[in-house]
Amino acid sequence: MISPVDAWGPLGRPEPWLVVSAAIAGPLFAWILRGAPAEAEAEAVAPTASYRNKVTAGVAAGLSLIVLGAVLAAYHGVAWSLPAFAMGFGLVATLVVVNDRYRHVSPSLRRTVTLSRAALNATLAAGILIVVNVIAFRYGGHVVDLTRERTHSLASLSRNQVESLNVPVTFHLVHGRSALARRQEDRVAQLLELYRSARPDLVRVERLDRYAELSRGDELARRAPELGMMPGGGVLIEYAAEDGPRFAAIGNQEMFESEGPVPGGGAGVYASTFRGEDAITSALIRLRRKTVVKVGFTTGHGEPGFGRPREGGPALELWKARLVASGYEPAALSLLDGEIQKDVKLIVIAGAREAFKPQEVARLREYVDSGAPILACLDGSAPTGLEDLLKSFNLELGPGTIVDPRLNLRGRASFAFCPLEPTLRHPTTDGIPGDRAALIVDASPIHVVGTPGAADDSPASINPRMVPEPMLRSGPTSWVESDFDPAAASPELEPEKDRPGPAIVATAVAERKTPAPSPRLVLISSRSFGEDAVVEAEPTNLDLLMNAAAWLRGRGDSVGVPAKVHSALTLVADPGLRWRLVLAPTLVASATIGALGALVYFVRRD
Repeated sequence: MISPVDAWGPLGRPEPWLVVSAAIAGPLFAWILRGAPAEAEAEAVAPTASYRNKVTAGVAAGLSLIVLGAVLAAYHGVAWSLPAFAMGFGLVATLVVVNDRYRHVSPSLRRTVTLSRAALNATLAAGILIVVNVIAFRYGGHVVDLTRERTHSLASLSRNQVESLNVPVTFHLVHGRSALARRQEDRVAQLLELYRSARPDLVRVERLDRYAELSRGDELARRAPELGMMPGGGVLIEYAAEDGPRFAAIGNQEMFESEGPVPGGGAGVYASTFRGEDAITSALIRLRRKTVVKVGFTTGHGEPGFGRPREGGPALELWKARLVASGYEPAALSLLDGEIQKDVKLIVIAGAREAFKPQEVARLREYVDSGAPILACLDGSAPTGLEDLLKSFNLELGPGTIVDPRLNLRGRASFAFCPLEPTLRHPTTDGIPGDRAALIVDASPIHVVGTPGAADDSPASINPRMVPEPMLRSGPTSWVESDFDPAAASPELEPEKDRPGPAIVATAVAERKTPAPSPRLVLISSRSFGEDAVVEAEPTNLDLLMNAAAWLRGRGDSVGVPAKVHSALTLVADPGLRWRLVLAPTLVASATIGALGALVYFVRRD
């Protein structure tokens, strides 16, 4: 492909254009500084016209040298610009100092000195700001990110993964041809620069336009067939492992979700969700692990199946897709078919609507006794068959349904939002912003054995090896409804029957061990916590589930990649209001300018 320099010949280089610009800028500066001839200049006292013209030409030349220095700094580096800057500033400053005494007798020199001083001040201020920014960028410490969405910051998981790299990683930013892909490209490039800045010695970012760089694109496609999976653009990660490079492709459609109005946010509030960091960091984890971790989802108790979900039925497809992207292998697990395979590193109980049989409970008990972890989404609306197993972890599922008439989804009291509390610090919630909330549906309260409220409140029943730690509680306006009726218009708190909130809805349990506690169980008291419909309504649920899986696997460095949601506010007004909003400031500004002009006129006239 012919480059612009070859196509235009010498005109494709910046130097000829610098000469032409200087030839135009010099006379232009001189004309502006000199202005119109002044008949009132006192020729007996003021310098001669020849002297004034020379001063004006000298100042114009100095300003041109300053502009030339800025161009040289941009194209060739700071070292090339220093002589031009020194000569330009020195010449202008000298002429300003020497001719300042003529400002009262020569209007043209007064104009020259005033404009030159203003140009010097503006140039020096801009230079100071540029130097400070360069120093802060190159030698500064932690970036101060004041954006609401934390756009210029990486999550703790991403920082942990990048800082622990020991082999080179190249991010190939692949261009798309559509207008949407071009708009998305800037946001992705900004994110990749954060990765590169976190580890500049091992992380590189390269751009690839497959439609313009055909040979380079073909060569990369031969090494990475995954490149063909991104027709609309995206990121191709090249991980230089010891046994050969590994590749992962992430298309733009995986990083950007659809934009639209925020439910319940009011008119004019639109949100766009960017999951680029989640997708890229998950792919990086997958490339580093080399092997996948098998996760067994129990079946046979009314849980959402692994095949195609029936129309309108519950499904866990979003959760499973996220697990696959993070290096896990979700698989169906039937506890009646035989012993649990040793390659199952985590068991998930999600959406069980029927009780577990004694034979299944025995196999779960054997799995737990081997030190393996369990992630359970259960409620206490009916017997689960796992009551004794949960009790061995010092936990109970209490009766009743948690309702919240204030913090809920579309007025449904049992669809309660649970804000993340800074006082409940746990690795599963550390990477999620504190202004987020989880959504629980028909949840039950969780009680700790041996504490007030538990069915077994005897301290003698406590298992001293297991340490429960609350992760999530319902809101302050919630309570546990003893006989909740979904058809009722609005539940009311009855102090003699209902238990006021907040109530624990998620708990993590670790076993006391040396040198550090071992994660054993995460219990969430809503069986539909990870279902697609609930996750789509509140993505925080999916973040909590992924963080819980990482914590249970002992991968603390894999916790904390929340999506960045940008909410844009737009003005919603009828045409009449829009016209008034435009007309009123215009009239006020015009009246203010006219009044200031009249004031100046009367003051100067007197």
